[in-house]
Amino acid sequence: MFGRVLAYVVMFFVPIINTRALSVDQYGYYRQFQLLFETLTPLLILGFPVSLQYYLPRAESERDRSVYVTQTLTFLFVNSLIAMVIYTVLGQVLGGGMGLMIRSFYWRLGAFTGLMMTSVYMEYLFAAEKEVGRQAVYHASFAIAQAATVMGCAWFFRDVTAVIWGLTIFAAVKFLFAVGYTVARYRPSFRLISLKTINEQLSFAFPIGLFSITLVLLAQTDKFIINRFMGREAFAIYVIGAFQIPVVNMINQSVRNVTFPLMVEYEKADRYESIADLWRRTVLKTAVLYFPIFVGLEAVAGTFIRVLYTDTYAAAAPIFMIYLLLLFRATLDTVSIIQVFKRTGYLLRVFGTAFVVNLVLSIALFKTIGREGVPLATVLTLFATTMVNIVYCSRLCRVPLRQFLPVGGLVRRFLVAVIPGVGLCWISRRLGVDSFIGLAALGIGYIVVYGALARATDLISIGDLKSLFGRS
Repeated sequence: MFGRVLAYVVMFFVPIINTRALSVDQYGYYRQFQLLFETLTPLLILGFPVSLQYYLPRAESERDRSVYVTQTLTFLFVNSLIAMVIYTVLGQVLGGGMGLMIRSFYWRLGAFTGLMMTSVYMEYLFAAEKEVGRQAVYHASFAIAQAATVMGCAWFFRDVTAVIWGLTIFAAVKFLFAVGYTVARYRPSFRLISLKTINEQLSFAFPIGLFSITLVLLAQTDKFIINRFMGREAFAIYVIGAFQIPVVNMINQSVRNVTFPLMVEYEKADRYESIADLWRRTVLKTAVLYFPIFVGLEAVAGTFIRVLYTDTYAAAAPIFMIYLLLLFRATLDTVSIIQVFKRTGYLLRVFGTAFVVNLVLSIALFKTIGREGVPLATVLTLFATTMVNIVYCSRLCRVPLRQFLPVGGLVRRFLVAVIPGVGLCWISRRLGVDSFIGLAALGIGYIVVYGALARATDLISIGDLKSLFGRS
């Protein structure tokens, strides 16, 4: 998580620079480029990178580990070629919105997608090797490099074409590093691959991949609707309001990388109560992070958007406030438990249904109350899905729901976050903050007061602080 925090701090500045260096229309091109890549990649990788976390710890020899890595790398490379075919078709059938973007950047879009897709397994590889330090350095280093590339190209050239060229070159460097590390460490060879091992890995990866597809479609539905009905410039403003989602992914993925292997061990030993206990402790620890983020940003949402992204993007504030509600849902993430029990069929049914409901509800609320109805539909759908999953997981772990879900602990943590949040809201409105320095001062003040209250109420212990640095 520490490595991801460092990466996010740097990536946080990318939209701040881009919204100042690029016009709204050009920024819309850049975000369309990213939206298509972020949507298509999970559709094609089909859970193969994730499967390394399951099979490498169980492999009994270097040869077995090399087999799984070789199969993963080969699968990703082949599917990166399929991405080019998909872009070719989309570029021809789509109109002047997304279709124009594809036709304008076809070769760079295809190269970027293929190179990034083929190297996506590296982070999971480090997690499977239990090389936490390497994983943190890898993630932070390449995130910093990507951010520097995007911001540098945008600021010096003031043109989205230069930004996309920079991203393509960055992807090539990342790909070469991944291949170099893999060849040196695992010596992949096509001769090791057999139909038996492919079917074995595919049996685990394919259901996870299908689940990821439904989850991505569910998460991206709102953006495609806004892009389709309101155009590129409105889409550029909308995604500014939705920018906080990477914070959730950053922390949740880090936590999942640590807890999933432990849950696999507990499930193998039939220690179901240990799985539930690990999940509860994870929920309470992430709540200490998520709740103050929610309260603090809700209190200064309008100021936050205007100061960071200029008045041009002020209309993103209501979208931003609605999306912040997803921090509550992120606290209660149960996907790891369901995957450990290999109930991916259940995940497919639940999130497949949620995708259909979200699509219908988003269009209905968009027609009824306007742009804000789209994120509201997403939030309502995801909250309902989360509650259904919690009930299901309590049954899988054979723990009563009232013991499985730590309601009292969550309420306590939320109240501790709200108390200084009230003061933050009052000071923000009273002073009329309109600068980076003023906003930073408010944030630091809130963090200090919240931290003191959390420590005084034992929500944060000395052991927690030590464990961040691997000292506990």
